[in-house]
Amino acid sequence: KEGKKRMRQLGTVEVPQEAFMAVLKLDTD
Repeated sequence: KEGKKRMRQLGTVEVPQEAFMAVLKLDTD
């Protein structure tokens, strides 16, 4: 769970939340 939080923080800084969500959706698939 901690790792996810860390990744979320990094993603938010690197790319917008929308883009990060799209990447997560693709990764999940």
